[in-house]
Amino acid sequence: MGSEAEHHLDPATLELFENKGLEQGGAVAYAGKANAVKVRRVSQILCDLVSSQAGKLRILDLACGEGVYAIETALRGAEVLAVDARNERMSEGARAAERLQLTSVRFEQKDVREVKASSHGEFDVILFLGILYHLDAPDVFRVLENIHAMCRRMVIIDTHVCLTPWKEVTYNGHVYTGSMYREHADRDLESVRRTRLLASIDNTLSFWLTKKSLIELLIATGFSSVFECHAPLEPLKPSDRITLIAMKGAPVRISTYPWINDMSAEEIERTLRLLGGVKDAQQAAGAGSKRGWIRHVVNRMLRPLGCEIIRV
Repeated sequence: MGSEAEHHLDPATLELFENKGLEQGGAVAYAGKANAVKVRRVSQILCDLVSSQAGKLRILDLACGEGVYAIETALRGAEVLAVDARNERMSEGARAAERLQLTSVRFEQKDVREVKASSHGEFDVILFLGILYHLDAPDVFRVLENIHAMCRRMVIIDTHVCLTPWKEVTYNGHVYTGSMYREHADRDLESVRRTRLLASIDNTLSFWLTKKSLIELLIATGFSSVFECHAPLEPLKPSDRITLIAMKGAPVRISTYPWINDMSAEEIERTLRLLGGVKDAQQAAGAGSKRGWIRHVVNRMLRPLGCEIIRV
């Protein structure tokens, strides 16, 4: 990523981005000019995490819409492939890039479910913004697997998550929780579904994962660490929407606690529960008598002061 110099865009391009997401009367979060806070957050993440890396970044923008992220990152020096299943909005972005004489960004009409390493190669960074929650199971799992295979460094995900889970889906032996969200009526024709620019391309339902399940899925898929971004701030961001950064690195091996190496997440949790159970049993035994109970309660107050009662 290059310099922080502001590029002055032509009025038609600025108007295009000012109308982003207004197709349904501004029914989506951060429609129009308000989308600036999201673009700023993603740009800052890229600047902080990968701008110092040698060489030109290769970025994949999945479900790019008008291509605001693709154009912003291309202006900052990246080589960008922007992909969307619908051409209505994407064609406007392609024309904007042409007006700006941006030769480092390319637009391709393609369903995100069909974008794979075998056909599109690898990318340093993948932008997966505002699309995950439009996928149903098992596509939500398969697309993230494809993204992991294409990703060299990291993927930025901005998505809705489920706050009140009632649905369980099992994939590769793991159970993930979330809820189903209606995208289209079952009787809607495919031609009608494709005209709804802010809904799924064809599936009538989508599966919204909880934040916990989404993070577990990213780890199970092979990402080494997952971070949640809180700043730059997005004022008025819905409580069910988050920004995650999943890094693709090599798992560390630690020497100070070697027992944890080579363990799965499930094995680590079982071990910690066992260790916690032993500790709880020891505390319960110490507090079994009246004296033990008094010592236990008093020590909870004394320990922050650096004191502890050993015998009563």
